[in-house]
Amino acid sequence: MPHNRWMPADRPVSLLRIVSAALLMVAATLAVAALGEWLLIPSSAVREVDAWGVTHGIAALAGHPRWHDAAVLWAVLSGPWFVYPVVALLGGVLAVRRRITARAAVVTVAIGLAGWGLGVGCKLLVERPRPLDAVVEVGGWSYPSGHATNIAVGTVLVIALVQVIRSAWMRWGATVLALLGAGVTAADRILLGVHNISDVVMGLVLGAAIALLGLVVLPSSLPSSRPASPQDQDHDHALP
Repeated sequence: MPHNRWMPADRPVSLLRIVSAALLMVAATLAVAALGEWLLIPSSAVREVDAWGVTHGIAALAGHPRWHDAAVLWAVLSGPWFVYPVVALLGGVLAVRRRITARAAVVTVAIGLAGWGLGVGCKLLVERPRPLDAVVEVGGWSYPSGHATNIAVGTVLVIALVQVIRSAWMRWGATVLALLGAGVTAADRILLGVHNISDVVMGLVLGAAIALLGLVVLPSSLPSSRPASPQDQDHDHALP
C-alpha cells in the first residue's frame, strides 16, 4: 500500500481534537470573512478586476447557447449536493475494500459537511450582493463562492482518499480530474456572472484551508491498520 503523506498516524477520536479542528476551521472562516469585508471588497483595484471578470465572462457566453447550457449544467453538477455524495461514495468503497478505516471515511464526510456549513456562514457574515449582470438568476450572497468553497473541500478530500490506491495511474488520474473539476467550477461561476473573481478565489482558499485543517487535526489516517488477509491480497491483484 502506498504511503499516504496527506495523513498523520491514526489516532483515537477525542473531544479535544474535535473541538480543536472546529475552532481552527471557524478561525479560517472568520479570517476569510474579515479579509473580504475589510480589505478585498472595499479595494478599488479588486473591484475593477471583479468588474472586468464579470463583463468578460458574460461576453464569452453571449451568442453561444450550447456553451451557456453546458455552463448551467455544470453549475448543477458541481454543487455540494453532488460533490459530497461523491466523497462519501469514494470513502465508502475504500472502506469496504479495507484500503482505509471506517473512521477515516466518516471523518472525510464530516469535514465536507463542516466546510459546506462554514461556507454558508461566511456568506452570511459578509453579505456581499451578487453581480447585477448575471446570466442566470441565483439567490443568496456572493462572497465567498459556495461552489468554489465546496469544490475545493471536495478536491482536497478526494486527492487525500485516492492516495491509498495502489495503481499510480489511477491515483494521478483521479488527482488530475479533481483539480480539473475545481478549475472548471471556478471558471463556470465567473462565466455565468454569478460571482466576482475575488468571490471565487477566496472560496477556493477557504475550502482548501478547511479541508487541510480537518485532515491534519482530526483522527483521519487513511490506510487501514488491519493486516491483509489472503483474500484481500487476491482482491488487490484483481483491482488496482
